[in-house]
Amino acid sequence: MGVYSDGSYGIQPGLVYYFPVTCEKGKWSIVQGLKIDEFSRAKMDATTKELVEEKSLAYSGLLGVILLCQNCIV
Repeated sequence: MGVYSDGSYGIQPGLVYYFPVTCEKGKWSIVQGLKIDEFSRAKMDATTKELVEEKSLAYSGLLGVILLCQNCIV
């Protein structure tokens, strides 16, 4: 499930990432302690890198819109 990372499995905290989770009484929690082999770690690292780049691009686009809007305020 896509949830905010709490730093589990070495994923940057705050990044929305797909983790194995359990849900109980309307609350989710990331499953801890799973072993990650080298192949999976490489894929996870590549995915994390892409997500961080996309997040940065999205924020830079938002900043441009904010600056543009500030210049339009009369």
